[in-house]
Amino acid sequence: MTPSPVARNRAARETLLVVGEGDAEVAFVRHVKRTCGDVLGRSVQEINAHGKGGKHVLDTARRRANNRDHDKVVLLLDIDTDWGDDERARTRRSSVGRRGKLDVIESEPCLEAWLLKILGVETEGDTRHMKRAFKAATGCEAHEPDWMVQLTRAVLDEARERVPQLAALMNHMGIAKQ
Repeated sequence: MTPSPVARNRAARETLLVVGEGDAEVAFVRHVKRTCGDVLGRSVQEINAHGKGGKHVLDTARRRANNRDHDKVVLLLDIDTDWGDDERARTRRSSVGRRGKLDVIESEPCLEAWLLKILGVETEGDTRHMKRAFKAATGCEAHEPDWMVQLTRAVLDEARERVPQLAALMNHMGIAKQ
């Protein structure tokens, strides 16, 4: 009789669901996940709400998170469309996932604003201006992966100190500070 193999104990990792407003948010989360994959503290899944404003992102998160259990759900959205005090209050009252934890990372006015800060470009203006400034600085749109090659682990770690939204995202993903 052959002995049965010894079962290995595996530690369960916490799960994080990131609901991005659009393609750019999802592409950025995936890049951070790839760049810092060796030190991720949580299992990260990202989904795309396909635009339509902050309220739609919240509704997408509530529908999706109720179908699957996640330890934590984070909304990554722009505050320029369909997002205000009513939606913030509704988010605080929302319970989703296993533990009912729902956090929001707001991009003011849009994701490109804090992506420009990560790249060291300081500018102010509305969403349209930020998107033009981003394209001028990188040569492409935020959802295109070509510009992200310059976002190395060192760049992300340095920018984490200056850009609170990046710090919040990395903290939610369980990426320790270096």
